[in-house]
Amino acid sequence: MLNKTDLPGVDAARARLAPYRAMGIAVHELSLKGDGAAAQALLAPLLADRATLVLGPSGMGKSTLINRMVPAAEAQVGEISKALNTGRHTTTHTRWYWLDEHRRSALVDSPGFQQFGIRQLQATDLARLMLDIRGHAEHCRFYNCSHLHEPGCGVRDALARGEISPSRYRIYTELHAELSETRY
Repeated sequence: MLNKTDLPGVDAARARLAPYRAMGIAVHELSLKGDGAAAQALLAPLLADRATLVLGPSGMGKSTLINRMVPAAEAQVGEISKALNTGRHTTTHTRWYWLDEHRRSALVDSPGFQQFGIRQLQATDLARLMLDIRGHAEHCRFYNCSHLHEPGCGVRDALARGEISPSRYRIYTELHAELSETRY
């Protein structure tokens, strides 16, 4: 576990990740630049015997991770744009890196993205795909509840009781709005 004085913003990051921990999703704190050896030791068993896609926005450290885990990779690392406070695209194509000589473990490096699309989903399917919302949606008064405004909504009741994180509900409402837009 990182000490809260190790990195600026670590408390805010922990707060943003708290709902995921509450759902039972493993969250591992590490610093590739601060203590790369400890990060590598933590990640190695998690990556063993599988192919892992390294995915995230530009500037999040994907290439730094690749270089730490596969020193011969020499993946290009870019700077954060000071004007935009975003990463600059340095990875331009997907590349497979073996982590072991037996070729049982691999990292797949992918180009960064500015937005992640989920346009293949229907707004009506969203609640069942979100682990923390799915169980509460079963307690709605109406079978076709959107969880936005209907009376007797199990999701909004759980939100009011503090059983669903406000940030996760905000994500639900934003994704629902995006998926409800006319597509053609």
